[in-house]
Amino acid sequence: MDWTKTISAKAGDAQTGAADLTADLVRKYASDLLLLALYGLAFAALHWAAHPWGGGGFFSLWYPAAGLRFAALWRRGLAITPWLMATELCVDAMTGVLPLTGSGVIHDSINIMRPALAYAAAIAIARSMAGRLSGHRAEGGSEPVTAAPMRLGIAALLAPALNALLFVPLELALPATAGPSAIRVQLVVSLTGLALGDLLGIMVLAPPLLSLARFYRSTEPRALAMPGWRLLVPGAVILGASMWLTVALWRAGLGAQPTPLLLAGAWIGLRHGRTAAWFTILAVIALFLPYSAGPLGDGERLNLHLSLAAVAIVTWLSGCYADTQKIAEDMLARRNRLLFQAERLKTLRAMSVAVIHEISQPLSTLAIEAGHLRSRTADLDADIAQSAALVDRKAHALSELVRRLRRFGGRSVDEPSPLPLCMLLQSSVQMVAPELRSAECQLVLAPVPPDLTVHAQEIELSQAIVNLLRNAITAAADRTLRMSTQMRGDDAVIRITNAVSARPVPPSASGAGMGIGVIIARTIIEAHGGMLVRDDEPGFVHMVVSLPLYTPRSGTPT
Repeated sequence: MDWTKTISAKAGDAQTGAADLTADLVRKYASDLLLLALYGLAFAALHWAAHPWGGGGFFSLWYPAAGLRFAALWRRGLAITPWLMATELCVDAMTGVLPLTGSGVIHDSINIMRPALAYAAAIAIARSMAGRLSGHRAEGGSEPVTAAPMRLGIAALLAPALNALLFVPLELALPATAGPSAIRVQLVVSLTGLALGDLLGIMVLAPPLLSLARFYRSTEPRALAMPGWRLLVPGAVILGASMWLTVALWRAGLGAQPTPLLLAGAWIGLRHGRTAAWFTILAVIALFLPYSAGPLGDGERLNLHLSLAAVAIVTWLSGCYADTQKIAEDMLARRNRLLFQAERLKTLRAMSVAVIHEISQPLSTLAIEAGHLRSRTADLDADIAQSAALVDRKAHALSELVRRLRRFGGRSVDEPSPLPLCMLLQSSVQMVAPELRSAECQLVLAPVPPDLTVHAQEIELSQAIVNLLRNAITAAADRTLRMSTQMRGDDAVIRITNAVSARPVPPSASGAGMGIGVIIARTIIEAHGGMLVRDDEPGFVHMVVSLPLYTPRSGTPT
């Protein structure tokens, strides 16, 4: 019957739709599933490798799996936390670490999932604290913790501590039913061992993993920033001497004395940054870990790893602080270059206005006389009449150009006015027309909606658009640029697109120096309440300018 055929057809369509949806989900999350699978294998291997440094009341005083967990959360974001918890739970269940039967299965499962939750909370706290301090710094504070290196360093120290602290309330809420609870057996030793193992694992494994991920995701070729030999040799000598002195004090029966290594690590970190600091930590760990894996008592092993943790903390934070200072110095140098360029532009504008003012009156007289000459020679010889007409046209064109430049450059900087985007883009295109012809480029300008108007200073905003167009002309691979506009909410959006080659050219290769043009453009656009964003896709670069629309009712941007 017809109704049975209809039901069968709808059922077939539903199955096809479900299959398509499943295929789309698999394609969308294939990379995440592969990441979790690789994470599970690496976690199992690193968990097994930590056994030699175990002891009474703690699992291991060097737990490299903690570094893997921290790197995954820092790189992929906190949204992956539940999936990491589930992956670690599955790995421990398959390897026999988590018994699937018995009365303590819930207690053990929560303890297995606790570290990932604690790490995610620590990373969120570090980033949130950096955001608040960044706002305070903008108001006149001077905290260096807002830079990325210090955020990473603080999160790396906070994660093990929070994991250890979170152990206590969970044990109180869900005590083990079989055997004595860890909260009653060597609580201090257990928490200290837990924090030490995670801390050393993070310090050793997380930095190289994050560096590899950053190099893998980068679209431009990068080189590992390493100091030269003249800087490496003193650092290596100081580190070697401090390690020799530490071992000598150890053999003299004075125990693990971290002071020489602390001083050496602080000097190397402050002198060379995080990369050298990590290699220093790796050298110290490689020297003492084989010894601590031997037949040592729990107290002696714990004391040795406390010293190693102190050295790692001081060295790592010193390197983070040095890199933060370097970032601050680079930002200051960039701002100084921007101010210098702005002063040059201001001087050039003043000179241009003065020149335009001086030539405008003689040029107006010349245009009037050329028109009079044309009218008087209309009845004369054809060659004379054509020459007079040509002089008249050129004089009027030049006079019109000077009037436009005078209107363009004579407006006060403090007097923004309503500016139609069509006028802004047309004047910007006219300014770069000679460069387009010289580079044999074609600019495709999409029709501009006539109702798009912004409240802006025409000369400054035109300078920003011209700078972006010049950069696109320099980088265009197929000699074609595209510029379009649209309205998005309360903003007018200008998109400048150019094709790029497979290996992008660094900014300095075009002779533009340090990218001052883009910096000036961003500063001008942000001063108008807008935003400049670079949006890359394979083979193309989009520079997207967002500006608030002008509303005649209020006289201000929306």
